[in-house]
Amino acid sequence: MGKSVEKKARIVVRGSVQGVGFRYYIMQRAQEMRLKGYTQNLPSGEVEAVVEGDVLFIEDLYRAMQRGPTKAKVTDHAIEWGDPKNQFRTFSTKR
Repeated sequence: MGKSVEKKARIVVRGSVQGVGFRYYIMQRAQEMRLKGYTQNLPSGEVEAVVEGDVLFIEDLYRAMQRGPTKAKVTDHAIEWGDPKNQFRTFSTKR
């Protein structure tokens, strides 16, 4: 088993993604994968997640966010990679 590679990512999804439990969906999955960071609704109607952790788990979370919870309809998504800053202790939801 190889050494895990730690990364930071900012993921944004667009579509019918607010008011459908998307942030809770993200938080559950991120916590299961032991990722750290936060998710929040943006004024633009998008949902953003900023995460740090194992790159493979971040990629799994990104795939999950492309689907979203049952009532969501994701029409577009993007991910930006960066170096982790170890600034988060847990994964949370912001208002």
